[in-house]
Amino acid sequence: MKKLLTMLLCGAMVLSLAACGGGDEGSASTGGATAEGEASTTASDTLTVVVPMDPGTLEPGRINEQAFYGVVHQIYEPLFILDYDGQLQNWLCESYEYEDDTHLLIHLRDVKFSDGTQLTANDVLWSFQRIVENSLPPISQIMDLDIDNCEVVDDSTVRLATVRPAGTLLKRLAYPGLGIASKAAYDAAGGDWMNGAAIGTGPYVVKEYVAGDRLDMTANENYWREGEPATPNLRLRFVSDTTSRSTEAKAKGADIVININSREEEAVNAVDGVSVIKAPATNTQYLMMNTKVAPLDDPLVREAVTYAINIPQTVQLAYGNLGYPASGMVAPGVLGYDETMFDEHFNHYDPEKAKELLAEAGYPDGIELEVLNEAGDATRHDICEAFQAQMAAAGIKLTITELDSVVLYDRTNAGDQHQLVFNGLTCSDYEADAFLNQLLPGSSNIKMTNFDDPTFISMIEESGAILDEAEREQAWKDTLKYLADSYCMVPIWHKELIGAKMDYVEGFEMSPSFEEHYYQWTTLNK
Repeated sequence: MKKLLTMLLCGAMVLSLAACGGGDEGSASTGGATAEGEASTTASDTLTVVVPMDPGTLEPGRINEQAFYGVVHQIYEPLFILDYDGQLQNWLCESYEYEDDTHLLIHLRDVKFSDGTQLTANDVLWSFQRIVENSLPPISQIMDLDIDNCEVVDDSTVRLATVRPAGTLLKRLAYPGLGIASKAAYDAAGGDWMNGAAIGTGPYVVKEYVAGDRLDMTANENYWREGEPATPNLRLRFVSDTTSRSTEAKAKGADIVININSREEEAVNAVDGVSVIKAPATNTQYLMMNTKVAPLDDPLVREAVTYAINIPQTVQLAYGNLGYPASGMVAPGVLGYDETMFDEHFNHYDPEKAKELLAEAGYPDGIELEVLNEAGDATRHDICEAFQAQMAAAGIKLTITELDSVVLYDRTNAGDQHQLVFNGLTCSDYEADAFLNQLLPGSSNIKMTNFDDPTFISMIEESGAILDEAEREQAWKDTLKYLADSYCMVPIWHKELIGAKMDYVEGFEMSPSFEEHYYQWTTLNK
């Protein structure tokens, strides 16, 4: 039996405990105020997790970041999930059936939202419509939906229509950004996700959010999985800097710490009572080039950049033995992976060749470029500095600009205010489409590259419509080769997850598909 299912069955045997806790003056609260003088939670009934990101909002699907989904996944749940081996499991969907190649019936479980109201097909359809109408990041996962022809059949059944056959639709519906929210709660709260609208079916409900500090949550008393969550209170503490998170682990400042600095692995493991935990991921980190901004609008310049950086050496220096230097456009194990693609396109550090290409493009004296990076990520910072030195030898002056995640997203989303940006994209359904769909017009990441090549777009759409897996695999390889030939995205590193936990923590593993992480069956055996 799969690890995830084993954990779920074990978690169902744990009795729920009553939740209690207090609030701080001046903080936003979405779960109701706690009476003054009420006893605070004890250490044994509160799971404290240090996470990399303050979400800033509790709106499902608002931000396309794994760290964001690690927070909101505790509140909202999707129709399906992928277990730790990438196998599809029904979640809010009890059963499904295809009426034909373009119509899918979803039958819902008898589930209540955390406020005690019934989950209905109308909530499901509205949740998807909201994503599409507002062009939120998860739109890349449901671009095959013919949203105007999707419909509610009855309270527990929704019919999903697609514009073409979609071979990976079910797996993409497991995307945590497609978690289902309560339409009634949203309407009653006037659409304020921080004050009343954050009502889902997940194991936890929001008690208090303190911007820049923490999110306190308590057990959903109406949760549909008996005996879960195993630990009744959850505190997510926001620490954006990787080195600071490593310090938290060494100081035993939390029960679990997500995404520590890989260079601190030995030091963290050396602390008595603390263990480093790892898991493979389906994420690849890319250096992305904006094809609509000079001088990167010239393919020769983009190709020159690939000759100006030494990827294997840089990754080894920055990550050590964590993860792997990129060997393909997507990670090994993902349908569409081709181990020959990296060597053919990117594994060729040659500053003189880079200079020749720049001269051919009309830049004999070199160029200046700026790379955007997320502040607080020490490893990515080191990679940028290494590339800065390497590019200098090729006549490229690289400026490094580090921004917080919200500002970084806004700047890249403008489409014309960046040249280079570091970003990771995940093949969360273990197929190349989950990555490629994020590059389609209308998706949240298209403006990072602005590579709206008609042939490329058609290849993605046609490949996703192939129902035979072997044929679809070859189609993904062909599509990825076309992308590699454009030199608008340079794969740098195939990610490996790394965190830390106290030895008394039981029942927790990091989730490799979306990095949303399940805390609902985690216990503290102190």
